[in-house]
Amino acid sequence: MKPVVIKVGGGTIAGGALEDLPGVLGSGREVVLVHGGGPQLTRMLDALGMTTRFREGLRVTDERTLEVAEMAFAGSVNKALARELDSLGIPAAGISGTDGPTLLVEPVHDLGRVGEIARVEPGLIRALWRGGFVPVVAPLGLGPEGAYNVNADAAAAALAVGLEAEHLFLLTDVDGLLKDGAPVGSLAPGECQEYVASGLAAGGMVPKLRAAAEAARGGVSARIINGNREGVLAAALAGERVGTLISEGVVA
Repeated sequence: MKPVVIKVGGGTIAGGALEDLPGVLGSGREVVLVHGGGPQLTRMLDALGMTTRFREGLRVTDERTLEVAEMAFAGSVNKALARELDSLGIPAAGISGTDGPTLLVEPVHDLGRVGEIARVEPGLIRALWRGGFVPVVAPLGLGPEGAYNVNADAAAAALAVGLEAEHLFLLTDVDGLLKDGAPVGSLAPGECQEYVASGLAAGGMVPKLRAAAEAARGGVSARIINGNREGVLAAALAGERVGTLISEGVVA
């Protein structure tokens, strides 16, 4: 079976979709978790009296902000999630995209130390799989000046394509992309930008749709699902219609 890449937030995983992980791993699937942590980083910056600025939904990251981001993402958030997986009986290893290095990036113009992923090197992740570990990847990449902040949804999509995964699951706090209060069942990759342009997708759903479209174009079936619902991950892997599917096989 091909691998599964799961994007989670930076918060707790207990009582939600990742409760399904022991069963998924028991079936022989290899799994990678990619996490965010934007709210935790903002709280740390606020506590240090540092201003948070965004441009087109991306955090402007100067040298000082990057230093705090690395402490938050590769430190407290990453290790807390790895410990939570351990509490579920899942041996986990917390890394960042700079380790290996795994995520190689190019700088994004006018955003400081923010990177766009140019290449995925899967060697470290495959080595962790061979050792029986679930890699938990923090959204940082290695670029021409060292570490760079990377959008976590984009990192998950790039890893899914680079690892030739079968599925990318983007976990959120709603039941998928909603239209008139109900989840949109499926989309072709080209339709994702239409929802963004029309305003039907906004906020945190925008990077998820863009990441899902990128993964789908790379041959990975992407699905946006509610990470608060236990059983939803197992249901999606069983082929049930949950959340919003983005796939090249969908007819627009």
